[in-house]
Amino acid sequence: MNIQCSTATAEEKTRNVVTMATSAQSSGRSLEPAQVVSLLLVFLLLSITGGVLTAGFAMPLVGATSAVTDASADLFEELPSDFNILPPSQISRIQSSNGTEIAQFWAENRIVVPLDKISPNVQNAVVAVEDRRFYQHKGVDPTGMVRALVKNAAGGSTQGASTLTQQYVKNVLIEAGLQANDPNAVEAARAQSVSRKLREAKYALTVEQKYTKQQILEGYLNIAAFGPSTYGIEAASEHYFSHPAADLSIGEAALLAGLTNAPSAYDPIEHPELATERRDTVLQKMYEEQFITAEERDAAMAQPVSDMLHVKNQIGGCGGAGSAAYFCEYVVQEILNSDLYGKDLATRRQLLLRGGLTIHTTLDLDKQAAANDAVENWIPTRDPSNIKTALVSVEPGTGKIVAMAQNTPFGEPTDEDPYPTTLNFSADAAHGGSTSNGFQVGSSFKTFVLAEWYRQGKSGYQRISGAPRNFYSSDFTASCAPDVGIGTWPVANANPSENGYHTVVQATAQSVNVTYVNMLTELDTCKVTGLAASLGITNGEGQPIAPNPSVVLGTANATPLAMANAYATFAAHGVYCTPIAIDSIVNDEGNSLPVPSADCTQVMEPKHADQVSLTLASVLQRGGTAAGSALSRPAAGKTGTTEEQDNAWFVGYVPQLSTAVWIGHSGSYTSMDDSWIGGRYFPTMYGSDAAAPEWRQYMEAALADTPVENFPQVSLGLRPQVRVPVRTPDPEPAEEEQKQEEKTDKPAEEKPASPADENKEDGQ
Repeated sequence: MNIQCSTATAEEKTRNVVTMATSAQSSGRSLEPAQVVSLLLVFLLLSITGGVLTAGFAMPLVGATSAVTDASADLFEELPSDFNILPPSQISRIQSSNGTEIAQFWAENRIVVPLDKISPNVQNAVVAVEDRRFYQHKGVDPTGMVRALVKNAAGGSTQGASTLTQQYVKNVLIEAGLQANDPNAVEAARAQSVSRKLREAKYALTVEQKYTKQQILEGYLNIAAFGPSTYGIEAASEHYFSHPAADLSIGEAALLAGLTNAPSAYDPIEHPELATERRDTVLQKMYEEQFITAEERDAAMAQPVSDMLHVKNQIGGCGGAGSAAYFCEYVVQEILNSDLYGKDLATRRQLLLRGGLTIHTTLDLDKQAAANDAVENWIPTRDPSNIKTALVSVEPGTGKIVAMAQNTPFGEPTDEDPYPTTLNFSADAAHGGSTSNGFQVGSSFKTFVLAEWYRQGKSGYQRISGAPRNFYSSDFTASCAPDVGIGTWPVANANPSENGYHTVVQATAQSVNVTYVNMLTELDTCKVTGLAASLGITNGEGQPIAPNPSVVLGTANATPLAMANAYATFAAHGVYCTPIAIDSIVNDEGNSLPVPSADCTQVMEPKHADQVSLTLASVLQRGGTAAGSALSRPAAGKTGTTEEQDNAWFVGYVPQLSTAVWIGHSGSYTSMDDSWIGGRYFPTMYGSDAAAPEWRQYMEAALADTPVENFPQVSLGLRPQVRVPVRTPDPEPAEEEQKQEEKTDKPAEEKPASPADENKEDGQ
């Protein structure tokens, strides 16, 4: 909107008005008398302000009145033509996948409704108390202006004489400044000056030419403040009475109509006595204007304000989203960080707070409830241990985030309550998470070594030593960083029983450290970290993590969301999708806005991804580190524990759902061994101890109505060749047996060696 404020002096403005009146005489169409008088009163207002009105100057003006009365409508061509009424700011709403509202955002708590959805009682009340000649004047009230001119000339005040149309204009100008993020425009619209009053009068005349009285009244009722932080009659009615504006009674209407004069001073919650007096004043005016009878007035006055109120407080922002607050914050950051929604942060924030957006998200409320239940069951909010947990769930093949929970209240911590936080443990820094890019992932990173193992055509049945040993830089290949050095690196296992030979399937089930480091010596570490990057596991700058051999044991950081989504790629047969939280956005005009894309891409051959799934299934089978958390359906996953038991993980999936659970201290790496957590004593804290059972509780509930699906049955590669005795002259039976072995696709037939404690994984 292009609003130009005049800088001319009062004397120049006076000459302009006289020129306008003189030049209008030659035109054809006549002005209505009320319009002419209104313009003359504007002239008087300028004259008094500029000190140029004298008895001698006023007399000719009176004589010219009849001529001006016959002037043409050309006079109105001098009025502003650039006054465009923007739609007022409205509430933006975040919805779950089924359309249930989970949060609201606003700069001004407002719900725009048409006039036929607003009770006639409040329409009448506002007209009675604010502008009783509203239906007679043309935007400027001559009678009211004369009265105000006398008072203003005597006392210097610039208050009064504003019609509803002028008040509407003022609110529109303020709103335009706010939407444009222009504080100067807002200040000009609120300035206590005659020039501001003149501008309002001129625009009011323009508005009355363009819009009907009903449209002006509707606009005013939707834009005006009806409370200290409530705008528009619909939001005010819902706030104070918990019902829509269409149902406002006479007393309720009078109470709200009285607020616009001074919303904070007359707030019935904070100042019930002043609100009562103001309400009764409005009721009396409604009676005087014959909108209500004496009986209706008296009945409304007899009702205590306290009995009328049924206050419903709306909490703006993610603080009102309950257990979904951290998912809500993820959505907010998606909008604020994306140039899809504006060229800069200020523009995007304006859109969110003022755009009246309907943001339809991927959140599944049933799964969110299951996630919150699992989190609270294993480590309740405000647990004395101060240990945190986060759970996040993703739909494979779409990237949709369907649940996100953690055991902290959403908000800012205080001295009295240090537990709240706005930090999203599941997300990266760009979405409200920590700048440390999550937490050390421990042995859950071994899965990416396993994936590269299969990509290189190697077998899941290859037997590899698990004997503790020293490793040296020369043992490893890092094509992208040939100078990476580790010196002497001694590697051992969590249990001595793991020190023998294992197949890759067995080593995965038991999470054998040395076997996996030996596997890495047969691979290019850069290809492992490159594959991990293609699955979303990167450093804080979005680049592949450093190809240090220790990554195989989980020294790198990752977020729970990144881990859940990476494992979802295996469930989706090698299709990686960027995590998404928004399905659609519609603005207040019903137009769809673009949303971030999942950009799903095939990053692994389906066979290799399915090999990973079948191998990880052994982790939840007999002898696996998470056998005690097996589901009642086929599932795959991997435990993860850091060296000092300061971070514990379980990341697992079925074909339809992938979920990561992290447990640890959010502010420091402190061992969780020998701790009471959630009312349970943990002598150790491996990924199998709490993270896996928390995962199991959630997954059983989240999948309750989901059909059972199996992973594709693919070969895991060649089994060890059967040795044929020398005395056997014909090798064909052995070759035939090998062919049969190649067709075997059930890794469960390979029985892993029983560890000393089959539910404990390594400490790496």
